[in-house]
Amino acid sequence: MRLMKKVLILAALFLIAGTAIFFIADQGGNDGGREIDVYFLSKDSSVISAEKRRIDAENINDFCKKALEELIKGPSEKTHIPIMDKGVKIAGFKNDGGRVSVDFSEEYKKSGLLAAYAVVKTLCQIPDITAVCVTCGGKDATGSGFISGDEINLASDDDCATGLDLYFADSEKTKLVHEYRRVNITDKLPVEQYIVSELIKGPRNKNSERLLSPDTGILSVETTDGTCYVNFKQDFIGKNSAQESMGRLIIYSIVNSLTERDDVSNVQFLVDGKKTESFSGMRFDGLFYRNDTLIEK
Repeated sequence: MRLMKKVLILAALFLIAGTAIFFIADQGGNDGGREIDVYFLSKDSSVISAEKRRIDAENINDFCKKALEELIKGPSEKTHIPIMDKGVKIAGFKNDGGRVSVDFSEEYKKSGLLAAYAVVKTLCQIPDITAVCVTCGGKDATGSGFISGDEINLASDDDCATGLDLYFADSEKTKLVHEYRRVNITDKLPVEQYIVSELIKGPRNKNSERLLSPDTGILSVETTDGTCYVNFKQDFIGKNSAQESMGRLIIYSIVNSLTERDDVSNVQFLVDGKKTESFSGMRFDGLFYRNDTLIEK
């Protein structure tokens, strides 16, 4: 029994020592800090990418909370935009043997799926943190429960390239023209969201023209039972309104690009989570199906 107690005491001491080493071993420093990557949205809202942050903390849980506070605070580089609203608060935090549960306040609801992935990717850098579950008001924000950092690939990863068929405007902006593009897709983010993001970035072909405003914001893109729900931020209409002929091209550049996917048969547009009656003189609240007559032959 005494031997067992000694073993347990030694194990506890090693664990404490390991945690202490984590916080003092930083780039030659010894003040209890460490530099990590904190993830924010790219300027076009299509992917997450990192900024370096130095964090000082007394233990792993404190480190996690301070990393989350940095996420909420927002980016410092001009190439990034905030991943979540500054009004978001950490409503709950639990670390169960390296499986961390983070519950955010109601303000988090405005954040997209990428915000949850940014939380996971940021926290899973911390030693002994193996997976993260993000919730808002106690409800799972991803629908996937606990996610590990390895499950989320970044745009810089080389092994996740996927071919996409996209449609932009021709030089006269009267027809749609096809462009094939290979892009890196994260494991958890729907391919359909990347399609819309690439349309926002614009064409690479010099003879093609962009249709969507480059600062168009996406909240989510998800497909259920053949219907792809494209949910834009609330300023979508203001940033993309045009004459009816151009509005038609905008709509069908998205619809025709998405319906290249075998699992997408039609598209439902939402603005800030709600159906919107009209866009550029057209009905906008119904289902949209592929329109090949607009594609240049």
